[in-house]
Amino acid sequence: MSRRRANFLEIDTCIWPAVDYHALSPENQKVFAARCKAIELYVAGRTLRDIEEETGINSRQLYWLLDRCLKCAEDGQIFGYRALLKSSRTGSYRRTAELEKEYVGTTRGHAGVFASLLEQYPILATWLKAKLEDRAVTIKQISTDGKLKSRLRNLTHLHAGFIMQCRKIGITGSEYPLNTDRKGLRSLSAYVKGELLNNFASAARAAGAARVKNVPHSGTANQRGPVRPYQIVEFDGHRLDVRLKIVIRDPLGFEQDVEIERIWLLVIIDVCTRTVLGYNLVLSREYSRYDVIKTIEKALSPHESRSFTFLDAGYSSNGGFPSSKLPELGYAVWERIRLDNAKANLADDTIRVLNTTVVSS
Repeated sequence: MSRRRANFLEIDTCIWPAVDYHALSPENQKVFAARCKAIELYVAGRTLRDIEEETGINSRQLYWLLDRCLKCAEDGQIFGYRALLKSSRTGSYRRTAELEKEYVGTTRGHAGVFASLLEQYPILATWLKAKLEDRAVTIKQISTDGKLKSRLRNLTHLHAGFIMQCRKIGITGSEYPLNTDRKGLRSLSAYVKGELLNNFASAARAAGAARVKNVPHSGTANQRGPVRPYQIVEFDGHRLDVRLKIVIRDPLGFEQDVEIERIWLLVIIDVCTRTVLGYNLVLSREYSRYDVIKTIEKALSPHESRSFTFLDAGYSSNGGFPSSKLPELGYAVWERIRLDNAKANLADDTIRVLNTTVVSS
């Protein structure tokens, strides 16, 4: 057995990030299924000839697919089955060819040349990032023909400063971007828009947000976003300031009116899918640690469908909770939970329940 094959046989595909192949077109589903079966047969120890006969994938293609699956993605995990998707990229495009003379002054043949420029002159990339952090360019969303589009403001001023920086570092008129008609304006626009929309925090600040709270810093290993359901959940408490009157019948049969000025809706949400796993309605001005524990209990228990007294109220055919649609998720436990600094969330009883009930499961 070759050393390369021995290394691949140690792979555990059970921990690979999965893919919802049902969302693919029938043609892409067929391609994905063949690639997935080829890798599973290879890891199981089948010969390359048998794999090619069953899936139509030869050894060269198979090793290429395995190398792609084992590459590290931007979320910090390996690509896994995501790399088997047709036309998927496991790395950013890097230009190796020089800008040909026949393309000078046109918009053709410029693919990747702006990225190569920033890679060759890191001082330009640093200057652009500093300008974006200072909000030299902002984003404005407009609706055109029913579609929401993003446009950049003050891009012309940023482009003028960028050209000045290019001249300062010694780029001549015969080099990119000074040798093109628009001097790299379109590529600069695409780069700026990609940087601003790369994460929620930068997009919110570019749109005018003065302060963005509870946003993880990019680049830290422990703040990467989830890639699968039940990996990370978060507890949220939503306050509703309303004025309601509840009529309660006491044991003697008399009706008592209770006026409520505030309602709390406590929910536990799966971060990856944004699905509500459980909720608790608190009819009080403030919620306590026992309300938090009750919400955790409901998120871990199978959801029980309610019966509504209103005629037009009910569950839609596409609605519901995960545990009601998939019974096997009735007692599913998450890996991590996010809590804010509310006293009820960090109370000793709350932490004790999480440690004894959730962690021990």
